[in-house]
Amino acid sequence: GVEAQWKFNTVDYQGFLSYTWSKSTRWRPGVDEHRFEYDQTHNFNIVVAKPLLNEWKMSGRFRYVTGNPYTPIIGASYDADNEVYFPQRGAIYSERMRDFYQLDLRVDKKLIKDESVWTFYLDIQNILNTKNPESLQYSYDYSQKKQISGLPILPALGVKGEF
Repeated sequence: GVEAQWKFNTVDYQGFLSYTWSKSTRWRPGVDEHRFEYDQTHNFNIVVAKPLLNEWKMSGRFRYVTGNPYTPIIGASYDADNEVYFPQRGAIYSERMRDFYQLDLRVDKKLIKDESVWTFYLDIQNILNTKNPESLQYSYDYSQKKQISGLPILPALGVKGEF
């Protein structure tokens, strides 16, 4: 794989841009070479922060990641004796979840008091409310599947103290 990171600092903005390209495979005796379970070919991040007047700061992060591989279920057989379906799996990790992207925003206010620094912030993760895939859930007979998504918009208020 290849990883690159660029940092930038100007009078008005600071931040970084990072990109990773990788290909991760596995093999073992009797099994063809296949993607690794957590292979993410592309991983792109950009973070930008803008200092404002009176110790205020606004920042944001955008990230894009290739979806994780998974082994598809291509059918199922019914075991009437035990009243259960058994999945028939396709090629190992031959399909991918949908790509993942997210936009986060944050506003900070810093207060400097004698020998301490207090930072109050509002951090809003996934502000676009993107339904990012985390896993798949199959029906009892494996005839249907649905995507299980990560967290929706997640606002957080916080306080950080430095002494």
